[in-house]
Amino acid sequence: MKNEPRISRRSLLATTGVAALAAGVPLGAAAASRTSEMKVAKRSGARPPTLRNTRGKILYINDDGTERGREWFSVTWRRDGQVTLRAYCEIDDGEVERDVVQTMTSEFEPLDCFMRLHRRGQFLGTGLIRITDTEAECEAFNAEIGRIRQVIKLDMPVPTLVTHPLSTDSLLARRFDHSKSERVQYWEGGYTTSPLLDGASGPLLSANGRRAIEYVGPERVTVPAGTFDTHHYRILMRPRPDGTPTGYEIWATHPDYVFVRGTVSGYLNNKSGAGTYELVE
Repeated sequence: MKNEPRISRRSLLATTGVAALAAGVPLGAAAASRTSEMKVAKRSGARPPTLRNTRGKILYINDDGTERGREWFSVTWRRDGQVTLRAYCEIDDGEVERDVVQTMTSEFEPLDCFMRLHRRGQFLGTGLIRITDTEAECEAFNAEIGRIRQVIKLDMPVPTLVTHPLSTDSLLARRFDHSKSERVQYWEGGYTTSPLLDGASGPLLSANGRRAIEYVGPERVTVPAGTFDTHHYRILMRPRPDGTPTGYEIWATHPDYVFVRGTVSGYLNNKSGAGTYELVE
């Protein structure tokens, strides 16, 4: 075989991102164009089952610059309007592993979710969640408390489900209505699978209370995966039980709300409580 130059996936994605921004083309479309130039097998005449797919990797970075975790994710946009996100997360300091497959409407409102958790190398829990306009169900098994079935009657549709991957956190920004003048907006009726900051419990459904998000503005951000035109949001967080204030800022693409960068303060169990998250692939 001839020795052909190897293509770095990170370099390819970075180049694609910059080119897309310069041309004003959505990243997905630019990536598809780049792929079409490569020597690949031709499709049959049948129509693809999905509209498009995106995938990436996020690094979790400590306050001293060391890597403390990582997350791989993919998103599928389907022809019926549903969106499915798959994520696998590793958090080193908490020894947490998380698998999530979460399907949503085109507005990122939750429909169903499968989750599996490991902690310190041991199985912790698994659960299947289904949400309708009138009811939220969770069928779960947890190593510490056994099998649990929840059926929650709803007064309103559930707008958000926090399952704790960063790639799903950025979808919370969809709740911000850019047609309104308020820089801080609120929503209610959301649920979470764990009240812990790292999501390492359950999984069980609990109400998430009133949430708030602040729009900071549009920003061009450069991360290892490339340069992206993003929108900067601030998720307004409650203080920790000891009163320590917490902060969470997210930079995401539009209109897909793909996570590009994030910062936290008063959040992590390190010296400063701060950390950074970046899209690297």
